[in-house]
Amino acid sequence: MEPYPISIIQLQRRDPVAWSALLSRLVDPAEVTVTDVTSEPVQIADLGVLGWIKKESSHRVRRYTLTLEGHSDPITFIAKKTNLTEGHVYRLANMHKESLLPPLCFLHSDGEHSWLILEDVPGDITPDRWTPHHVDAVVESLAAFHAATWDISEIADEDHFCNREELLPHFLQGEHMPYTWDELRRQHSVLFEQGPAAVLSEHAIQNAGRLAPALLAAANGLVIMRDLGGWPGVLGESHLAAAADLLDDPVPVLGPLANLPLSILNGSPHPYHWRLTLFDERYLVDWSEAHLGPGVLDLVAFIEHYPLIDNGPTDDKPWGLPSAHPKHPIIRLRELTPLFEETLIDTYQLAMSMRLGSGYPSRAFRAALPAARCLHVLTTWFAYFGSWFADMPDPYTWQRINRMSERELSSSMYFPIAGIRPYLAGVFERFLRAYRNL
Repeated sequence: MEPYPISIIQLQRRDPVAWSALLSRLVDPAEVTVTDVTSEPVQIADLGVLGWIKKESSHRVRRYTLTLEGHSDPITFIAKKTNLTEGHVYRLANMHKESLLPPLCFLHSDGEHSWLILEDVPGDITPDRWTPHHVDAVVESLAAFHAATWDISEIADEDHFCNREELLPHFLQGEHMPYTWDELRRQHSVLFEQGPAAVLSEHAIQNAGRLAPALLAAANGLVIMRDLGGWPGVLGESHLAAAADLLDDPVPVLGPLANLPLSILNGSPHPYHWRLTLFDERYLVDWSEAHLGPGVLDLVAFIEHYPLIDNGPTDDKPWGLPSAHPKHPIIRLRELTPLFEETLIDTYQLAMSMRLGSGYPSRAFRAALPAARCLHVLTTWFAYFGSWFADMPDPYTWQRINRMSERELSSSMYFPIAGIRPYLAGVFERFLRAYRNL
């Protein structure tokens, strides 16, 4: 007998017959009857300033609760509207034992309107409650996943895909290799209005591959920050000069990374995309920005995002400041010391070596760390400044803003800056050290 066809429309409309058919494929015994289905939106965790960068609301998430005939306890699933990239990741990654993805129950592929239905994974241990043991476990899990998809371009899979690189974008290579200056100007004419040509060279564009638009956005942010005279206590002339040098010639950054084997990267593994359960399970729940690249990029992104935790009430925390505006609480930070960072790097290296043995190029990985950090800061923070400060009227207003306290900032139109200055000061000091170690 043919299995009952399942329609994503029927599932979204909470049709008990459709959900019964889905459950019959997932559970044993297959005789399961759903009598009632309810749904509710899932509140995305507040990512602080990263919420403005990542635009989490673009991917709608709902929880479906199913009542079963003959069972007193309901069961729940998570349905998520996403893009084709995340759908591909689930199809690829579920072939490996070391998967960080929640179990997939249903996949509807439709470009940017794709849908996933996943087992509900509770986040019992939130990032603000992580201990060093939890952080080590997260990094070990990230390494295990990278090892499981290690050198993925050489893995053949005749039953599913002939060339996995056609499904997930490469961090560097792509259809535009190399980009041309005229092509970039044509596609991103708005960014050129700020004058990034002063710091972005044609040589950089020709070597940046699919990162060319990201470097253009970084150059745009650099020009804006220079016009503002930098950022007192955060971004000085030495940081701006280092960024300008890398935007003029990114080969010292891209070269060490391009020579490392590829894994499937999450692209945005910051703490609020992790779910840690009381049963010692660890899941990474958002793969919409996934791509192929060296695992060091994911590791550096996680380390740099680690200090940022939720921006809720902070009266009971010594490292936070109470907000004067309830809608815009000040971001809380936790300390990222050089020793703690080095411990995370060692944890990742040891986990990769245990799984890959002599095939893991630990020295090349270590040498690529400064390049990964420089690329992260350029494409995350300098690119962000290009939009964050786009409406800044003049340097005099910027001077006035820098004289405001954190409490005053949190109740003003410039609230994204509240609490972020100490964090960014650390980011750019690490960036400068990495630049000098290239």
